[in-house]
Amino acid sequence: MSSLTTAAFRRLVSSLKHTQKTLCVVEQSCGGLIQTSIMAQPGASKVFLGGTIPYNTRQSKPILLNNEELHQRLLSNPATSPSLAITTVSECSKNADSLSDETKEYMQSKLHWTAETSVAFCRELGTDYCIAEGGATGPTFRPKGLNHGFTVVTIAGRVVGNGTEDGTDGGESSASDVQVLHQELIESNDNRREENMRTFADKAAEILTAVNSNTTVEDQIEPTTTDAKAEVTLDRATHLRSNTEALECMEHRAKYVILSGSDILVSSQDSSQLSLLSHPEVSDPSMKLTATNSTKTFLGILNDASQTPVFGYDLCTDPATPTIPTELSNSYQFVDTRTSAPLFSTLHNALALHASAYAQWQRRSKHCPQCGAPQSLTDHGTKLVCTACQTPSWPRQDPSMIAVISSRCRQKLLLARSPRHAERLHTTLAGFVEAGETFEDAVRRETYEEVGIRIDADSVRYIGSQPWPFPQSTMIGFQATADDEVELTIDETEIVSARWFSREEVERAARVEGPTMQKAVAEKAVKDDPSIPLLIPPKGVIARKLIDQWLSE
Repeated sequence: MSSLTTAAFRRLVSSLKHTQKTLCVVEQSCGGLIQTSIMAQPGASKVFLGGTIPYNTRQSKPILLNNEELHQRLLSNPATSPSLAITTVSECSKNADSLSDETKEYMQSKLHWTAETSVAFCRELGTDYCIAEGGATGPTFRPKGLNHGFTVVTIAGRVVGNGTEDGTDGGESSASDVQVLHQELIESNDNRREENMRTFADKAAEILTAVNSNTTVEDQIEPTTTDAKAEVTLDRATHLRSNTEALECMEHRAKYVILSGSDILVSSQDSSQLSLLSHPEVSDPSMKLTATNSTKTFLGILNDASQTPVFGYDLCTDPATPTIPTELSNSYQFVDTRTSAPLFSTLHNALALHASAYAQWQRRSKHCPQCGAPQSLTDHGTKLVCTACQTPSWPRQDPSMIAVISSRCRQKLLLARSPRHAERLHTTLAGFVEAGETFEDAVRRETYEEVGIRIDADSVRYIGSQPWPFPQSTMIGFQATADDEVELTIDETEIVSARWFSREEVERAARVEGPTMQKAVAEKAVKDDPSIPLLIPPKGVIARKLIDQWLSE
């Protein structure tokens, strides 16, 4: 997804396209971010007619439809003039009791301003909806006593009942067929301008999506069934990591990836899927999932219909896995993340590796790399700060090469077996990239060190990558060719055996299903077919991707 936009806008544009509705936008404090976030989505031209940014109302009459009557209403005092606003600051501000009178008056002016502009623009442009947004994002504020960002989002739209079924009369909009449909005051707990702009823009998208779906905003954020045809992905929403208030609110409707040691929680009935627990389930004493040293990490927001937040929940740093209570053992079990994650769906695999990467980093980074003092977690588990020298640190990944080496005729594949692998399980060559070394040179060096042959010059080609947080690697995949007639000389400290396998042998191995990296599964495969000469890694890991690509050539 483009860095200009977020999952909230992907969902908004999709919703408008589905209902064949159009919109325009008038924004102040978001500075055009709502409009650019819409325009960054594929197909936005079908639903978005345009918008404007009247940052200074007094000087913006030409871009406020050049409408003198509208301009005068916007400059009027809402306390003494009629207003289309449908709420008041006292009714909609969570901090109303602590706000100064000047601040309340300023906020009320934004309720008035957005109500008037949303109705006027929706009517004039003939769209189904108009988003109007206005507020203050920081870092400085005009009213005395205001020390945090806020904005008002108002949605105007055509009402059903005048003329045609969609509220139009078949011609131009009448004066009575547009009204304020929803109005909301949104407050942050800080004055960080860019983060507030992003948060406020996303909230505007969520509000209009809810209005267009004929549901409440609260309904939109509760977990619901996802359309199986739509690909659900995770938006890491990095702009929210330091927004403590927003994330604490999200925790109550979030889903949780449960980790313990090297294991991850799955369903007892289907170990190929994560058990994503709700907040009440995580907090339920009968689950026995709480621990004094447990760590919660914000992973991101799903682009499903509910915009579901997801957190990683690491129960403990102990390698021992907690026992699932007997009464719950029929529902849940812990399995090894390393060997089980490749069998998960694309989304669940990504969530498992994402959560594991943070958990591994947090467990291994108790002390500052600069001065050795203890470190504390911030930004909801995604950042560490030294308690002494204040040096910040973030997760690191160690690059490792992994390469499929084929013969020049493309009919043989070089595979090796390490001591940790089951009998007959062979895989591609792999190794860490050394300091100051290119990935291509690492492929050449590792191949020579492990099996004693030189790959062909300029034959190294990049294929893809995969995070492998065990503990903190990223596998960078390549293919290359070599002379299959050169005698192999294996490094017996790293490899038990290695040889060239024919295409027929590899194709036969590819037909074996299941997590072959698990010893019990590999032993069963050999028992079922004692004559099989080779087992290879299961689908879902990059080693298998490299092998499958060679098979498809």
